[in-house]
Formats: sequence, structure tokens, C-alpha cells
Amino acid sequence: GWLRRYRFRVVGGPDPGRLGRLEQGVTGGGVAYGPIRARLDSRRGANDWLTVSLKEGRNREIRKVMEHLGLKVNRLIRLAYGPFQLGGLGRGSLAEVPAKVLAEQLGKDPR
Repeated sequence: GWLRRYRFRVVGGPDPGRLGRLEQGVTGGGVAYGPIRARLDSRRGANDWLTVSLKEGRNREIRKVMEHLGLKVNRLIRLAYGPFQLGGLGRGSLAEVPAKVLAEQLGKDPR
């Protein structure tokens, strides 16, 4: 149930109205997806950059939902997973989550 945030690049111009309707959920390919908050960040030539927030996190969910909207995802970057911000980590890097933070996020007594 943690919020996941992604930034990605698509080919094709997204319709702002259709992006806004993703907040009510969408059914694509016979699969019902939960609410997705989507925002158009920038346009660069034929590519547009978007940021989305979602809670479900199904397999290839972003790619499939964007395909349903007629957009092809050609770059996908995870920015955050719940309270954990991933922006400062390099590709393949690891960072230890302090036991206290993990216990707090899981609703357990950190002692």
C-alpha cells in the first residue's frame, strides 16, 4: 500500500484530460487498475516526460496503462517507494535503511 513515484518518457503527446481521468482508475486490456496521479512535466521534441504516483504497482502497470492511452514508454525511472526516496542512489547502488525507520514504517515498536 505504499505510494510509488515514477518519472518516465513517452513518445506521443498525452491528452491532459485523459491523464486526469486516471485518478478514477482505468481498465485496459481487461484489467482494472487503481487510481494513478499523472502529471506532464515537460515536452522535448517528440518525447514528453511525465511523473506518476500509484499504490498498486502491478507488473508493467505504467507501461500497460500508457499503452492503453496510445503512448509508448521508452524510459522509466523509479523515484520513490513509499517513504524511501531513491533519487540520490546511482544505478546498482545500495543504501541501508536504519532499523528504526523500517520499524516505524511497518508500524512496529522500534525497540
